[in-house]
Amino acid sequence: MIFLTLHVLLNVVFALSTRVAQAGRYDYFFIATVNYVLAAVVATIWAVLSGSLEIDQATLIFGAVQGIQYAGTMVGVYWLLMRSGVGVTFILLRLSVVIPTAVSIVVFGERPGPIAIMGLTLLLVSIPLLAGSRTVVRGERSGWYWPSIIGLLVFTGAGIAASKAFNELSEPTHAPMFVCVAFVASVPVAVGIYMCRYRLQPDLSQRMGGASTARPWVIGAIMGTANVVQLTFLVAALDVLPGTIVFPIQTSAAMLLTTAAGMLYWRERHGRTAGVGVLTAVIGMGLVNV
Repeated sequence: MIFLTLHVLLNVVFALSTRVAQAGRYDYFFIATVNYVLAAVVATIWAVLSGSLEIDQATLIFGAVQGIQYAGTMVGVYWLLMRSGVGVTFILLRLSVVIPTAVSIVVFGERPGPIAIMGLTLLLVSIPLLAGSRTVVRGERSGWYWPSIIGLLVFTGAGIAASKAFNELSEPTHAPMFVCVAFVASVPVAVGIYMCRYRLQPDLSQRMGGASTARPWVIGAIMGTANVVQLTFLVAALDVLPGTIVFPIQTSAAMLLTTAAGMLYWRERHGRTAGVGVLTAVIGMGLVNV
């Protein structure tokens, strides 16, 4: 469980760094690009130092899928931040756990017991409960709002499922190359998005914190380091635990910690429905680990 715990904690660091980038008047996509470029450099160095430079088809394909999803999701995160607020954004993204969990059951034949299934059900139920009554707080809700969210969840879930597929179809010794391929693949996508950022971020001219100031580089560096290390621990966790355990725990634990940090640091407050969601998630995690 230590690998899963470290993955969750670093995932939360990444999420909160994104919150900092969004809350301040920074060039969001510049910070995102710094994040992926640094992560690619760190992942490449790790792969070289590990001496595991062999690459098979599964490592190449699923690593590329994971990397494209990572960078591409940043557009969806920004889009949701402008329409749903930070808390709802990450809660909605956590719904993507349905995809890798389903893949673990349908494709790889994992069969959780009845108590674990009950726990998994509670974990999934806790996600919309935690969203509570908070819906759109900024921006417009067009007819494309929910279709776009569903598409984003499927896209995010497919990327996460790629980590599970790699663990099933490749060798554990290829993990450094998987992480390396993922973040190298993310760079051109991130750079392409950065080049189009004026269309995505209309108020860019009013924002501060581009390449000429230090703070965006620091935020991007924290995001990049947390990003590459959390993926490393996710791969390690999937090597020793089934995906039906890893993905739901990852989802609810990260969500609980992110929500708690928001309440303590940014003074965010949540209603009774969210409180019921927290309790449901805690019970669900307990049942999954019985």
